[in-house]
Amino acid sequence: MVVAPSLYAAPLLRIGDAVRAVTDGGADAVHLDVMDGHFVGPISFGNLIVQAVSAATHLPLDAHLMVSNPVSHLPWLADAGVRGVTIHVEAFEGDQVGVIEAVREIRKRGMRAGVALKPATGVRAIAGLVGELDHVLVMTVEPGSSGQPFMRAMLSKVSEVADRFGHDIEVGVDGGINASTAREALDAGARYLVAGSSVFAASIEGVRGAIDALRTSE
Repeated sequence: MVVAPSLYAAPLLRIGDAVRAVTDGGADAVHLDVMDGHFVGPISFGNLIVQAVSAATHLPLDAHLMVSNPVSHLPWLADAGVRGVTIHVEAFEGDQVGVIEAVREIRKRGMRAGVALKPATGVRAIAGLVGELDHVLVMTVEPGSSGQPFMRAMLSKVSEVADRFGHDIEVGVDGGINASTAREALDAGARYLVAGSSVFAASIEGVRGAIDALRTSE
């Protein structure tokens, strides 16, 4: 079980404190939602923030690219020390060759490569990627904003990904994860849990307790 708090849900004016809190609070990785204002409505953070986060923690950084042109972001992500990159298959509008090329480019730059699936996107969209991926991230909310309710209908997709790809990849869940839904995600086959609002809901000072609560789900 990997717990990866999403900094997108942290108080913006206390982002440095949030990084220290998840680092000291037992997190396994830091999840970075990079949004371009086009693929999804909001704009989150880019190069300078990612570099600053990288310098402030020893935890591995995983970048979730909610952007229309994922490949263009790979050079600066690699330079910033990001460990893993997740791209959305929907950004390629059905071009599976383009997805495969992007995944291979991520790996060529020394980063783990994964794909994310929006709620409306079926597992068939990544059927040709067996053997190409390190992880698959199943979205259990619509990407673009934090605090949305968990879509339990997506649990069958989590199980389908786990069954189709076997033990060759890490199956992740992103959206609406808390101490209750974490157990459901794990039972469905997930091992990488992205949690934002539930980690930062109380306060920066409550981050350790929120991560511990997720751990009790295992």
